[in-house]
Amino acid sequence: MKKLMKKTMPIIIALFLIIGFSGCICKPIQEGELTLLSTQFGYKVEGPLGFEGTITKESVDMEEWNFSGKFVFPNQLCFYLGKTVSIAESYPEQIEIRLYTISSLIGQILLPRDKEVPVQCKIKASNDARFRVIFY
Repeated sequence: MKKLMKKTMPIIIALFLIIGFSGCICKPIQEGELTLLSTQFGYKVEGPLGFEGTITKESVDMEEWNFSGKFVFPNQLCFYLGKTVSIAESYPEQIEIRLYTISSLIGQILLPRDKEVPVQCKIKASNDARFRVIFY
């Protein structure tokens, strides 16, 4: 029994350390900050994990909005998992863009090099659409 405890105790401690320093167990949901652009029809978007992007239309006559941006992750163990776009069928449309990521604090120690990940999509909506960008 003592031999078994001596063998498993380092594994248990290592698991607790990995879980404790991983940063991906319970991460808060954050809403991105939208700012009106002065030079183009649309918004600038800023969010966690170095995210910077835009939601724009090339002209007011176009049907589609272009959402594009990029994450600048602080380490190689952060990952972009994907996005979902939900559009409430009301006028003006309420559009929610959800971006899913996994971040890792242990990556700061193991692989601390920045990693850029682009994100983009097109969204069909009116000029009066209201946007929210949520980071999960």
